[in-house]
Amino acid sequence: MKLVIDTNIVFSLFKSNSFTNKLLKEYKLELFAPEKLVKELHKYSRDICSKADISEEKLLEDISLLSEIIEFKNPLPSFEDKADKLISHKEDIPFLALALELNIPIWSNDPHFKEQSEVPIFETDKLSKFLGSIE
Repeated sequence: MKLVIDTNIVFSLFKSNSFTNKLLKEYKLELFAPEKLVKELHKYSRDICSKADISEEKLLEDISLLSEIIEFKNPLPSFEDKADKLISHKEDIPFLALALELNIPIWSNDPHFKEQSEVPIFETDKLSKFLGSIE
């Protein structure tokens, strides 16, 4: 299954025993994200390290490995323009634009994505149930 993965989901990947990690190991997911995601991870690195109980060195190492599971791709400007009209939280525009461009759902627990109806949104628990039902 192809999905655009939101930053809030990636945050949980840094905690080794997270449910998100279990989903990634259990199911074949093709993940995409705008390059902006890496900048956000660096911006919130202290919070991530604290919540995941890892060192900053470990976080930087893990961030460098993300490209093995996530394909980073910036959306075309025309899709960003469309996304800008659909959602009020401007930080989410690149994620929504990429989902529009690739015509795939978004995996996010962020409530802002529910403002629009162009792209399906999977919260982690709903994604887990959906994936379990298609096996």
